[in-house]
Amino acid sequence: MNLKILLPFSLLFSTAITSSVSAAEVGWVYNREVSQIVTVINGGINVRLIPELTGCVSQSGYGQHFASIYPSHPGKELFQSNLLAAMMSGKKVSLYFSDDKCTVTEMIISK
Repeated sequence: MNLKILLPFSLLFSTAITSSVSAAEVGWVYNREVSQIVTVINGGINVRLIPELTGCVSQSGYGQHFASIYPSHPGKELFQSNLLAAMMSGKKVSLYFSDDKCTVTEMIISK
């Protein structure tokens, strides 16, 4: 086979896989399951999803797989109850990240 033809396609394919795994960007991550909800010492909330996030900078040192809702967010209590409801019912969530640290600012719950 001609490697000059295959190389661009393999690079494109590997880039697509890598970008879909890392979520540490501004914007939406869609249709994820909630696997863990953590209320941290400062009153904020960390959330772990399936498929897992990578590259996040979570509050209280929970690591790169947790997105964060900070205590200053005016809808923090609503987020916590909606995340718990989604987790218990098996519904999917979509989260909007306002920065590359996976700071959550908006949420959608879907069937």
